[in-house]
Amino acid sequence: MRFARSGFAVIATLAALMCPPQGARADQVTYGYTFTPPEPTPATPRIKKVELNSDELAAGGTIAIRVTTSADVVSVITGSGKHTGALAHSGRGVFIGESTLPHIGGFLRVHIKLRFEASTADGREAIVEVPVSYK
Repeated sequence: MRFARSGFAVIATLAALMCPPQGARADQVTYGYTFTPPEPTPATPRIKKVELNSDELAAGGTIAIRVTTSADVVSVITGSGKHTGALAHSGRGVFIGESTLPHIGGFLRVHIKLRFEASTADGREAIVEVPVSYK
């Protein structure tokens, strides 16, 4: 898996910090933003949707992620550059993570894309980039 480098690699490397919500189930998190990628070619695997607690992320705030995939997906990775990590598998075709976002300095709001890679046991992949803003 290759992740393109970006000026905001720290934000896009959320997976390095990802872990399942502590003491909470995925259905207890409020997902206020849903990104549904365009329908891919008939081949699997497939990322059906990416849900975030918000599409306006804030330094020091929490990010909660739930990714719904086709049933043949065994792992979902998110990140950028050398910094990547896996979301926790919480059920058939469902992967979750939650983390506190790092402070990167500055007062400007920037628009970035979070990258998600879903993989099957035999190595096939689906890739989705989700647009968000970060301050």
